[in-house]
Amino acid sequence: MDVGELVSLARDLRRDIVQTIYTAGSGHPGGSLSELEILISLYFRVMRHDPANPQWPDRDRFILSKGHASPGLYAVLARAGYITPQELGTFRKLNSRLQGHAHPMTPGVEMNSGSLGMGLSFALGCALAARLDHKHYLVYALLGDGECDEGEVWEAAMSASHHRATNLIAFVDRNRIQNDRFTDEVMSLEPLAQK
Repeated sequence: MDVGELVSLARDLRRDIVQTIYTAGSGHPGGSLSELEILISLYFRVMRHDPANPQWPDRDRFILSKGHASPGLYAVLARAGYITPQELGTFRKLNSRLQGHAHPMTPGVEMNSGSLGMGLSFALGCALAARLDHKHYLVYALLGDGECDEGEVWEAAMSASHHRATNLIAFVDRNRIQNDRFTDEVMSLEPLAQK
């Protein structure tokens, strides 16, 4: 896809996210919308993956640490072919594969995400496993800026540096909003770039 097609896709997926959350009557629109360009870039331009074979051993891995933003991931997975677009209408319903937090029962989801702050540690484990298995896949982790209050995030970052996990790429979705307040009111992350 070229840039124009990606921009058009982002517009369509924003509609899917809002419709998914509206149909369910609950969900996290802010984090789902703010992560979208990152997800689209990864799934449609960067990552090696195969929707027909979600467990392909050589696939790149994507870890959604801010699992409450699952509607954004589900919209991308539907457009990429892991699930059907019609399944988005089952979000947060009983017996649905699309729950409020991402879960591995959904094709294309690697990690069960409930508690914030665990994704980078999990992603580091995947990256180190690739090394042990002599695989060359990359691991991408998407963290929310609010969850960067968690000490586990910084322990994982220090461990990744110590173990020279060069196949691990972490993103922080710096939308500056937590569940009920602005991130700087809770705990300032600055200077985030240097950290």
